Amino acid sequence: MDRKRAFLRNAVLMTLGSVALRFSGLWFRTCICSWIGASGVGIYQLIFSIFSLGITACTSGIGLAVTRMVAEGKGSRRCLRGCLAFALAMSFAAGAALLAVSDFAADRLIGTPAAAAPLRLLAPGLPFIAVCACLKGYFFANRSIVVPMVGEFWEQLATIGISYLLLTDTPLPPLPPLNALMAGSSLGEVAACAYVVAAFHFAVRRRGFAEDGGTGHVLHDILHIAGPMLTGSFLRSALFSAENLLIPAGLRKYGAGGAAALAQYGVMQGMVMPVIFFPMSLVTSVATLLIPEIAEAAVQGRNGTVQDSAEHAFRATLMFGFLSSAVLIVSADEIGTVFFGNAQAGNILRIMAPIAPLMYLDNMVDNMLKGLDQQMYSLKYNFSDSAMRVALITLLIPVYGIRAYLVILFFSEIYNASLSISRLLKVTRLNVDILGWIIFPAVSGALLYYVLALLKKAVAFFI
Repeated sequence: MDRKRAFLRNAVLMTLGSVALRFSGLWFRTCICSWIGASGVGIYQLIFSIFSLGITACTSGIGLAVTRMVAEGKGSRRCLRGCLAFALAMSFAAGAALLAVSDFAADRLIGTPAAAAPLRLLAPGLPFIAVCACLKGYFFANRSIVVPMVGEFWEQLATIGISYLLLTDTPLPPLPPLNALMAGSSLGEVAACAYVVAAFHFAVRRRGFAEDGGTGHVLHDILHIAGPMLTGSFLRSALFSAENLLIPAGLRKYGAGGAAALAQYGVMQGMVMPVIFFPMSLVTSVATLLIPEIAEAAVQGRNGTVQDSAEHAFRATLMFGFLSSAVLIVSADEIGTVFFGNAQAGNILRIMAPIAPLMYLDNMVDNMLKGLDQQMYSLKYNFSDSAMRVALITLLIPVYGIRAYLVILFFSEIYNASLSISRLLKVTRLNVDILGWIIFPAVSGALLYYVLALLKKAVAFFI
């Protein structure tokens, strides 16, 4: 019972923190849109799509490796040291590579030489991101979510504050908008790392450090957990970057001008998708906390606990997803206008909102598969999904434009989620409850949609 109460307390705290974090991030995104416009947001997204390769190289799987190894009792001190050394080595290599290719990437891939300096400004933040990933994994393994949550808040606050100072009329030397945003991002990573390291040292002094109790080689354990994820995630991240670079290129071939193509891409990736992912912060919080719980239960052979966790996750995630989808559909126009001042964002959001339940469930299932040591299957599915998307984007967007990309996103999510869900059901031997998992949440979402639509019409009538 104490364990259950602790899990629920952590879930509530992390959920509230994630919602506040996502909301501040969404607000910051609206500020970015007002500062650099839709086409600028497109360039901003393309820069981060390339930078994501560096983040993947130094963090993918490493936090999970720490969480799993500590939760499974393989020793805290040695696994953390090994993971830190591994992550830092990868981060320095990734940062050096990013610095070396920044000019080529800006000129040939993004299409604007002005993107080279922002890419170089992001590279120094990679070692700090790597250290944070390891230490956050340690805190999650010990069911302590306050430090990671506060660390993300502090990073967000520092990033927003520094970017604002660099972009407004202050005594600091003025920088181009994109340079200021990237400098703020890197300095925010430094601030977050400083906090997490200090909190870690404080926790170790107060509680002590668990002695090495595991057997085997640390590097072997790290590579077993993080290796497949790193390889698969890096390949998928490369495909994801290629996908993002191909979208504006395809839109230009369809007939849109350079600025118009970047604007359409910016609306889709910089405005619509963050709004759809905003409610998912609730799901992500619980999904992250489920990893050590499921990993420990699986190691101890408590299959009933694993099944119960999976069943509750399916029910709650789909109910939340359908309700969120209803809210997004009804309020799409207002979100597009109020947050971004862009009517197209509202139209696209209304089209994309129905896929939200499946997106949220896919996120939850992926995290449960990681806890069950099934990350290799998850990566295979993600990789095949990304490869398929790149091929479809290359073929269809030059012919059908942004409409083709919307269809591709729907098809991709259905494909990926169906494979992941099928694997989880097979591993847990869980039977699908169609009425409780799907029909009841879908009907609830439909009822909420009609209630909100009627309220919206009533308010419009009286106003």
